[in-house]
Amino acid sequence: MIPFRPTPAAAVLGLCIALGPALAGFFVYKGIKEAKLGDRYVTVKGLVERIEYSDRGTWEISFKVSGNELNSLYEKLASDAGVVKNFVVKQGIAENEISLSSPRVTDLHSQNYGSGTLSPERYLVEYTLSINSQKVDILDSLSGKAGELLKQGITISTTNVRFYLDKFNDLRPALVEAATKNALEVAKSFARTTESQIGGIRRANQGVIQISSPDASPTDTYDNGLTSLKKKIRVVSTLDFYLN
Repeated sequence: MIPFRPTPAAAVLGLCIALGPALAGFFVYKGIKEAKLGDRYVTVKGLVERIEYSDRGTWEISFKVSGNELNSLYEKLASDAGVVKNFVVKQGIAENEISLSSPRVTDLHSQNYGSGTLSPERYLVEYTLSINSQKVDILDSLSGKAGELLKQGITISTTNVRFYLDKFNDLRPALVEAATKNALEVAKSFARTTESQIGGIRRANQGVIQISSPDASPTDTYDNGLTSLKKKIRVVSTLDFYLN
């Protein structure tokens, strides 16, 4: 019988066979441990609110005349348009910030045909003067002064003022950063309470950015702040942090 003499290659092979189950068990254990650690995370919301002043606004005023002779109505409407334009220019609005719509004519007899009762005046002609300006304080005061036009014989149909925040895209990065920092502070507070440590970010969601009037509540989804000179910007970020 020939005695067995292990070669180096056979010895290595045997060692691998012997250690294989142990190594497999180690890596399985390590994977399970990491998976459990990966399951330990906290979800927090970061909030930041800021009041900003509008940097642009629009103001529209519609006025009308009615009668039976279109030519005379156009003349009256042109005169009224001049009165309204002079009024807003005196308030500080530049002429290149003002535009006038084409006259809108409604034939009241055609509109009421078949109803049995016709209006004594056949035509209704309406103009709209629009302002687009960065002079937001002047625009804010115009609506309150519309009564002065009534005293001058102007028949006003509607007035509408809106304010915008064109610089919002410039403000957005800083707002999101502030909301993220707030979320981190909330997570650290939770970690101290649970005697844990905050790890890296598992998942981040910028969340909701809402612009409204300053006195709007967070649940007031119908308030978009368009009629408010001041805007409240509310940013909510949602983040998941690992817990160690």
